[in-house]
Amino acid sequence: MSDPTNDTTQGAPDDPGPAGDANPGPNTEANPEPSPVEESTTPEHDTPPDVEATVDTDAAQTSPAPDLSPEEAAALVAERDELNNQVLRGRADYDNLNKRRQREVAEARDRGAAAVVEGLLEVLDNFGFALQAAAVSSDTQLAKGVELVHQQLLGALTAAGLEEVPGIGAPFDPEYHEALMQESDGEEREHPEVAEVLRTGYTFKNQLLRAASVKVVS
Repeated sequence: MSDPTNDTTQGAPDDPGPAGDANPGPNTEANPEPSPVEESTTPEHDTPPDVEATVDTDAAQTSPAPDLSPEEAAALVAERDELNNQVLRGRADYDNLNKRRQREVAEARDRGAAAVVEGLLEVLDNFGFALQAAAVSSDTQLAKGVELVHQQLLGALTAAGLEEVPGIGAPFDPEYHEALMQESDGEEREHPEVAEVLRTGYTFKNQLLRAASVKVVS
């Protein structure tokens, strides 16, 4: 025989109660889920970076210059002038250095060439002796050949800067002439003159390589 108490307890869940709040069921309307916020499709009008930079630059250009006292303005002008002078001095120093370097290179080249030419002076002397011997020789072809080679060598050296020291009839210059003989012809002269060249003298690019050995008449 069943216990009436137990029956009453087991049937309690099926009784909604007087107000129906004892075991309420799921109610979607009581706590509605929040609806997702719709993203705005309206484009945002942001200022592009380049436009902002232009605006900032224009603002900087149009900003008024700071107020300077006369002393400060004079100091800035003096500083500017000093910087300009430093630039000009630096440029002038560079130009002078470059010119000096070019001059030193040219002088070194001329010294080297002068040493080579000076070593060929004896060759020219020997050609002179050969020409004198060929002049009294019966072999005219030999004389012409020696003279041709002598002229070619002398022409090449002359083109390089070799020049003969003035000879017969030139005023005697102790810087360029070496007087080995002296005579008088009875004529009055203001300065002694070269009467004969015993050995030809040469200059190379206005620098004396060898003085001429001469006979002087006074």
